[in-house]
Amino acid sequence: MTKLAIDDRHCITAGFTLLEMLVVLGIIALVVTMAMPLLSSSSDTLRLETASSEITAALRATRAAAIVQNTVMTLKLDVDHRTFGSAVVPKRSFAPTIDAKLTYAAATRSASSEGGFQFFPDGSSTGGDLVLVSNGKQVRLCVDWLTGMVRTAGSC
Repeated sequence: MTKLAIDDRHCITAGFTLLEMLVVLGIIALVVTMAMPLLSSSSDTLRLETASSEITAALRATRAAAIVQNTVMTLKLDVDHRTFGSAVVPKRSFAPTIDAKLTYAAATRSASSEGGFQFFPDGSSTGGDLVLVSNGKQVRLCVDWLTGMVRTAGSC
């Protein structure tokens, strides 16, 4: 900071010099440049967790509706278009950066990339699993055929 002398007894501060401001801006730019990759990887993890939570909630809602309405309900998943939905869950999509692999009963297959999970009035289901992968990280959702319960696990 530069000091201006009004007289020999009093000095006032005029502010920062241009050089000081440029140094501070350079440091801020360096910190932001180094932090960006760290922030983007956490957003991929967040997208993966969000997608798995939404699909888990949709599976549970479809199972509950099958029990309450005493009818068979199917949650359909399209891994190519990255969408899912059922009669009680409006069609939704998940992030295009997430790859999905679906293992399900052949009876619920409606297209080459589309399949799903059927839930029956007693709470049971056709079973299967869904693996969501993003940037080397993965989440596996397992649907138990006997109980129809949905859980996140390392292997089904």
